[in-house]
Amino acid sequence: MRSKIAQQILDETPEEVHIFVKQYADIVVRVHQLLREKGWTQKDLAIKMEKTPSEISKWLNGDHNFTLRSLAKLQAELGQEIIYVPKKDSFHVQRSGVLKAKAEKSVPVSTKVVFQNAGGNIAPPSEPIAA
Repeated sequence: MRSKIAQQILDETPEEVHIFVKQYADIVVRVHQLLREKGWTQKDLAIKMEKTPSEISKWLNGDHNFTLRSLAKLQAELGQEIIYVPKKDSFHVQRSGVLKAKAEKSVPVSTKVVFQNAGGNIAPPSEPIAA
């Protein structure tokens, strides 16, 4: 049973902190799982990613935040998805930089912009988005 003080701290912790901790832990567990499957050590991963072993250690011990770029590089090196984001079929950005909607006209967008319809809550842009 938790002490009243510990419970009070948990109750006062913002929801985004709970989400962050859970997602970070999920990522670390997934990376360790993939390392085990490949028979790699953290040092092997560091060499392949051209990082120092201490940087990889910081990532996997929770001492340093992942960036999207570092997660993408991890995924590329490990050859497996680390984070899965469910996708809706409504919209997607093609390589041509054109937003395609099912049964709707194309909307040009900057190739630097990633637009995804979030369950119908976001309307597609009516004009091109400046990069």
